[in-house]
Amino acid sequence: MTFDARGGKPPARRSNAVFAITTIAVMSGAFFLALNFPGTSRPGAAGQEAKTIIAAADAGPARVPAGLTSRPAKTYFETLAHIDPGASASLDKRLAKANRRPLAEQAEIVFDHAAGLLKDHAADLARADTRHLDRILVMTRDRLKSASRSGNTWCLGSRYADLDPSVLGDKAALNQELKMLEEPLRDYGFELVTHLLVAIEDAEAHPVDRGAVTQADKAAMQGVVMSMVSDPQVMPLLMAAQAGADSRDLVSSLNACDLGATAVSALKTLPQDTKGRVFADLVHQMERGGADLTTLSQF
Repeated sequence: MTFDARGGKPPARRSNAVFAITTIAVMSGAFFLALNFPGTSRPGAAGQEAKTIIAAADAGPARVPAGLTSRPAKTYFETLAHIDPGASASLDKRLAKANRRPLAEQAEIVFDHAAGLLKDHAADLARADTRHLDRILVMTRDRLKSASRSGNTWCLGSRYADLDPSVLGDKAALNQELKMLEEPLRDYGFELVTHLLVAIEDAEAHPVDRGAVTQADKAAMQGVVMSMVSDPQVMPLLMAAQAGADSRDLVSSLNACDLGATAVSALKTLPQDTKGRVFADLVHQMERGGADLTTLSQF
């Protein structure tokens, strides 16, 4: 999702600078993209369950693994048990076998299971009302602003200045680069997948059919890019890159959370129809196992 007014292939330094901007700006969405949908279903994955979510108002209390007891985690397990008891039972069995494993590994099981469930219901997710996407954007913006206000060290641009641009198109490498964000993003991840489950349940009852992404949609996305280019944090970085200067120090001075919040706020201003079509397109790409950060460049 880059913009180069000069056209042609940008010099290496500029590519690195733009990569840094892109990485930081989409930090808020990196979890969702890194989560992705698994390419194939594995034994015990959510992919083996029914394709229709059946809500159960009388579902029993959700089992929450010891250690994963934050409010967002509890809300996710409760929501899953209410919306899809079968998937909840499947997850319980997987976690029971891993109850002696480190907390990080148990969380990985939960998110892997969630990824399979999202893939199974990708067709419904793509038809979800955009109000669900707006809620995700608002939640993301608020979490980023809160982290910035509290002086969270994960907001420091210096933590991301040395990210290798070559990982941009490599999901496994990107996951490894972002490994340091695993714990800080865990609760955000629980909030995100909870919102997505609710969106799927609503879409099954009230689907919104959409067409393909239009040229007008792409133009609107490019407008978001231009608004980011004019951001006070980004402009000096681009100017340094244009001059061929090393932009690492400038990247280090950025507040990643403020920049991410600005990017999310800009996305929220897109027309509702555009947001719906772009989101649906991204969901379908993920369903096919071909979506990653590089797909943003098509806009």
